Amino acid sequence: MKPVFEAFELAAQYRRLAEFLTEQHDDPQVIRDTLESESGPLDEHLENLAKMVRNLEAADSGVVRTMEDLAARHAALQRAAERGRKLILELMQRAQRERVSTALFSLAVKKNPPAVVIDAEAELPQAFLHYPESPPPVPDKKAIAAAFKAGQEVPGAHCEQAVRLDIR
Repeated sequence: MKPVFEAFELAAQYRRLAEFLTEQHDDPQVIRDTLESESGPLDEHLENLAKMVRNLEAADSGVVRTMEDLAARHAALQRAAERGRKLILELMQRAQRERVSTALFSLAVKKNPPAVVIDAEAELPQAFLHYPESPPPVPDKKAIAAAFKAGQEVPGAHCEQAVRLDIR
């Protein structure tokens, strides 16, 4: 087989592998079997996998940026719609119109349900106060890590050192 065709076939294999991994296949044995079915020397195999990981990470950061942009756009659209509603309401109230019918819309000024307004919270009787439960305490991992670093034992906790892959 010619080297160019081998490169295309290898690229196709890794594209299929990337698609396979992004489809939520978390079973280590299935992934291991898939990796073993690919051909080539280990270093080449690892380099291609690192390329695939980098591509997935780049795609993920692009998705995160897009989500942030969409969230900002969503908030801006909501604010604009609310300003538009307020403008329509003000115009209808100024014109003393309760209802307006157009070819596309029926607009009506409606009363909201009555809302409670607190004027002076300190004057409210105890019966009208609610005392929420405080949140349960959570472990202070920084303090626990500092204790481990100082050589202290902490009952109910231990220290683990995991490994990670660094791709540069």
